[in-house]
Amino acid sequence: MKTKSIRRSILFALALLALQTPRLLAQSLPAPLLEEAAQDCGLTLSGKVLDHDTREALPGATIYLPELDRSAITDEYGNYHFHQLCRGTYMFQVTYVGYETERFNVKLSSSSTRDLQLHSDARMLRTVEVTGEHLKAQAQTQHTLSGQELERTRGLALAETLQGIAGVTVLQTGPTISKPVIHGLHSNRVLLLNNGVRQEGQQWGAEHAPEIDPFVAAEMKVIKGAAGVRYGADAIGGVVLVEPKELPTTPGITGDLHLLGSTNNRQLATSATIEGNFEKLPPLSWRVQGTLRKAGNAKTPDYYLENTGLEEQNFSAAVGYSKEKYGAELYFSHFDTKLGILRESHIGSVQDLLYAIERGKPSRADKAEFTYDISSPYQAVQHDLLKAKGYWHLGEAGKLEFVYGWQRNLREEYELRRGSNTSPSLQLTLNTHTTEAVFEHKPLGNFSGAVGMSTIYQKNNYQYSDFLPYFTSVTAGAFATEKWKKDRLQLEAGLRYDYKHLQVKKFESDRSLIQPTYDFNNISGILGAMYDVGYHFTFGLSATSAWRAPGANELFSEGVHHSAATYEEGDPTLKSEQAYNLELSVDYFSNPRLNGALSVYHNYIRNFIYLAPQPEPILTVRGAFPAFKYTQANATLTGADLNLDYKIAEGLMLESKTSLLYARNLDTDDYLIYMPSNRFDNSLRYEFGHKGSSKLSDAYLSVGGVYVTEQKRVPENTEQDFAPAPAGYFLLQAEAGTTIRFGRQPVEVGITGNNLLNTTYREYLNKLRYFADEPGRLLMLRIRVPLNFSKS
Repeated sequence: MKTKSIRRSILFALALLALQTPRLLAQSLPAPLLEEAAQDCGLTLSGKVLDHDTREALPGATIYLPELDRSAITDEYGNYHFHQLCRGTYMFQVTYVGYETERFNVKLSSSSTRDLQLHSDARMLRTVEVTGEHLKAQAQTQHTLSGQELERTRGLALAETLQGIAGVTVLQTGPTISKPVIHGLHSNRVLLLNNGVRQEGQQWGAEHAPEIDPFVAAEMKVIKGAAGVRYGADAIGGVVLVEPKELPTTPGITGDLHLLGSTNNRQLATSATIEGNFEKLPPLSWRVQGTLRKAGNAKTPDYYLENTGLEEQNFSAAVGYSKEKYGAELYFSHFDTKLGILRESHIGSVQDLLYAIERGKPSRADKAEFTYDISSPYQAVQHDLLKAKGYWHLGEAGKLEFVYGWQRNLREEYELRRGSNTSPSLQLTLNTHTTEAVFEHKPLGNFSGAVGMSTIYQKNNYQYSDFLPYFTSVTAGAFATEKWKKDRLQLEAGLRYDYKHLQVKKFESDRSLIQPTYDFNNISGILGAMYDVGYHFTFGLSATSAWRAPGANELFSEGVHHSAATYEEGDPTLKSEQAYNLELSVDYFSNPRLNGALSVYHNYIRNFIYLAPQPEPILTVRGAFPAFKYTQANATLTGADLNLDYKIAEGLMLESKTSLLYARNLDTDDYLIYMPSNRFDNSLRYEFGHKGSSKLSDAYLSVGGVYVTEQKRVPENTEQDFAPAPAGYFLLQAEAGTTIRFGRQPVEVGITGNNLLNTTYREYLNKLRYFADEPGRLLMLRIRVPLNFSKS
């Protein structure tokens, strides 16, 4: 601390000396800066030094300006400052232990803010032991996908991208529709934040996939467990944050191009991004991005799955204006997809269902062929998002940020029917307006925190089918969080209040109109602690609560849900869910050979709402359908997630992930239905580094497998499934990649293989497991080309 104070004192004294002797300062400038010195030498450059992949601040990083022979060291929050700079172009050299030394050219024409991002040096991290505290931003367990870890998932749907995280599984409806499951919870209990805006669509449906393009993301963060304090009601299972990278701050135009192709369903995909910063107006930046995907019928080891193709066209654009004290950003995205659904899943009677289960494969399997054509049944979904954001630094007070979001979700579901009727069986249009204002106060001693308010206004309309009623919903909430951090200990606490008003308009069977209204309100809270005990160990403990009001579908849905081919019935008397989650975590880090994390959780949910199978089918004009009814019960979900990395030899790493879950229905003293099986994911990874040809770098090879146990924890005394849970299975996987350089142009190439043994299996959480097997062997080739259109 004394050395740091002395250094700051010396730098401050030199700055005073420079102010008092401008002639000497001008004489010390290099020739390229002499002209600018006479014009303006009172400029300030500030910002943060960040980890490129995690966006975490890097305290103690050194920034050196060779032109002026001046340096600065970032503070405990990663901030740096240079004052009394002249107009001109500077080269910043940034160094930090465990990271590659990087240089940044900055043309300074006015006082501005510039964040500097460093890439970790894997070779140095293998030989340097990092000591000191290792406290996370928050006590709840979280995992971030970024950098190469995220790049290796390109071409997959959002839920499939996250499936490699311990504790995260996928709920599927065939090979085209999937959504994330965190610790056994999904749909309305998992919040998705798309570029800082709460994603709002018809996410209540188990066969409704998130309308988000994963190519937009530079980082995906999963927060496991109840997180209702910061992100609002409904976050009982967790939160998924899909974050694009920051808009560029360096003048010029850059981008990247992704090309993908896969076997099995013969998917072709491309995504391109172009972004830039205006040299004559440095605060102004922009980005344009687009994605095209097309896939045909998937294939099991023995037959094609008829009508399981997909088409997708996405677009996004952003423009931002950023100054040191204030800034604004405007973002728009359009998501458009058409998803085929296996024809065999649309049955006309319960007897057909029993025949399909007994047959073991689709009736047309022997005649099915590959095609890109999509016919009924299918889903057509469009989602538009408009975001406006502004921030204002209030000096020593802190930072104020405001975000407004508008979303329009249009969902059309087409059932399998005879004749030439081209109208959808169900059309739902949901318009949502969200606002959020957050004030983050400047650190006060050991304290840091934020307060905020948010609102949600929704209106839902339908056509062709009254399965889901008209409704209008208004939600308002306010929260406050605070952290106290000293040495190796961090404590945090938070409290939030939410109020929700729901008005429903529904026609009864006799065509009379009812307009019931509901008012829900409750409090969410969090208490957490983390302690770095030394010896590479960090312990965390968190107790959280969150709640969720029943949705309009759970209260009033009635009829055939076409994309699910089921008859669903709501219950107008349902109460709010209340979750209490306790989690203990242990991190073992910065060891030269073994690193890992273990989290154990227990989630008690009062009035847990779920779709319970009914003993008798419902007869409709279109046939008899399996019946489900929304039901409530007290439930517990207990489990553990384990991540281990073990360095066997130089460059050779064993990576292991384990997810265990035990879920009980306390009211019936039985297991909960439709819960994920236990999973074990292990792989060997070898990194070649920079060995061999100078044209190849960052090469790696990974071979491993996923073992999923048979789900034997299914209800025994109450709800009965239509078919027994399928057997457990093992899938062999492999992956390889490298960076090839053509002159100065790098090209990243990767290939991934799934189910390499072409194993025949069925997944318990796939709603089409009654009718067909899972897809067989698949190889996916990925190519990424970074682009730089700048003259330099």
